[in-house]
Amino acid sequence: MIGLFLNYALFIAGIISAYIIGSNNNATSLGILFATNAIKRKYAYLINMFSIFVGVTIGSLTMLHSVYGIIYGNNLYVVISIFTALLSSVITFYYLNKAGIPSSLSQTFYPSIAILTLISHGLISLDWVRFWIIVASWVISPLVAIGFSLFLYFIFSKIISSESKILKQIQIYKRLILFSSAFTSFVVGANAIGIIVSAGLVTEPAYVVLPIYGLASALGVLSSQRIAIKVGFRITKLGYLGASSAIIGSNIINEIFTLLGIPLSITQTIMGGIIGLSFRSFTSDVRKQVKQIFRSWSSSPILAIILSLAIFGIIKSILGL
Repeated sequence: MIGLFLNYALFIAGIISAYIIGSNNNATSLGILFATNAIKRKYAYLINMFSIFVGVTIGSLTMLHSVYGIIYGNNLYVVISIFTALLSSVITFYYLNKAGIPSSLSQTFYPSIAILTLISHGLISLDWVRFWIIVASWVISPLVAIGFSLFLYFIFSKIISSESKILKQIQIYKRLILFSSAFTSFVVGANAIGIIVSAGLVTEPAYVVLPIYGLASALGVLSSQRIAIKVGFRITKLGYLGASSAIIGSNIINEIFTLLGIPLSITQTIMGGIIGLSFRSFTSDVRKQVKQIFRSWSSSPILAIILSLAIFGIIKSILGL
């Protein structure tokens, strides 16, 4: 009976998490369309909702073992640990982003799981090799995104400068912006929400989890307008070409990691792309973004770990474990 209740609790927590991540992580995607007026807002919502749904239901297939499969042991403790880590991660993620500190589900979830594994007295185990690969991705992906975004910028610049007609150039800009927006939504669904999907597989089969979590994330897009406007105008300070290069470049890196089944910080990788384009003129805004990344790296895991330990202790006390 306890196990059944926890399964339902974890499944519902996954739905709520998919909604929140869909809302917060999709702000970049929606924001760039709002800031550039590349398309009417109602169509911007539809494109993003469709892209993130496809990302969850199809793109996340490579991520199905990002949680389900690397944590194993006593089934009851596995469910409790995943539920605890997911709940603490989403709460940390939500409030840090609200406070202006960009955070990531990956950076909060996996450290929490690692700590819960260490205090479980051998009842659950973690694939530590995969864990450290995930941790390494938080450092590698933003650095690679910096270089790749700059590379794309020079490529796109040559393509556009070779077109003498202004109307043709405008069409190229518009296509780049639309693609960068849809691609971002897809990657959010595939990687960030892919982690949540994998957690949900502990309770339900993939054919149940994928469409329900995909729908929840798509509905989350509808509530991301306020943060999207703020993020969008900040990104487009780079210029249409710079913004597109930063977003597309960073998301190509994100998608490569996704295809390899490695969870990573999508937010940090995109910020890496933005920083890369900002290096053209190293302003105070660039320094501020670099500081935000380091603040996130230091604060996100610590806060999530503290919260997960508290929640884990409360659940054990309630269940008498």
